[in-house]
Amino acid sequence: MIFWHEIIGQPKIEYLSRFSIGVVGSRMMMELLWRMGVGCIRYIGDFVTPNDVRIDVTLRKLDANDYDVVHPIEETNVISYPYTEDYGEMKKQLRGVDLVIAHKHLDVSARIAEELGVPFMPNFITTFLPDGVSFFEVERPKMEFDPLSYSLTCSVQACEVLRLLTGYEMPTIAPKAIVVDLKFKNYLREMELKVND
Repeated sequence: MIFWHEIIGQPKIEYLSRFSIGVVGSRMMMELLWRMGVGCIRYIGDFVTPNDVRIDVTLRKLDANDYDVVHPIEETNVISYPYTEDYGEMKKQLRGVDLVIAHKHLDVSARIAEELGVPFMPNFITTFLPDGVSFFEVERPKMEFDPLSYSLTCSVQACEVLRLLTGYEMPTIAPKAIVVDLKFKNYLREMELKVND
């Protein structure tokens, strides 16, 4: 948490603990939010976990992928769910969050965020507000999906979350967007998303 002291004061750092964020398909994003001090993170992953194996007798222990298990972490409420094809169940898992961030299952996550009336951050750097441009109204940018671009995207998104939740500067709001482009100077390329008619 010491990193944030150079950006915002202690009261705003503590303020982050009041928020709940849903994260779909990005363990790195979940980890960054936890390290920032976000109060509750509802993480929806793609892997079968040992907990799933214990609950569902139809699964074999070898199906469990311990990498995607989110173990309880002190001072932060992290709730982990396996991804479900059941739309109603996923919406129930995300009910009560203040923001949805998705790096996988974008269409489903964006639709749920719209129905819940909360901001949505996709796998590129922008925020779709409930009363603004819809995720479904824009053309998505072309991006590289390599480990370095992914890591930089998550890091910049973490700063965007900080801005959105604490009021420290204005975050990037759609149709404005930023894409990590390793060939571009400073690795970040600002753009205006094309809004479909």
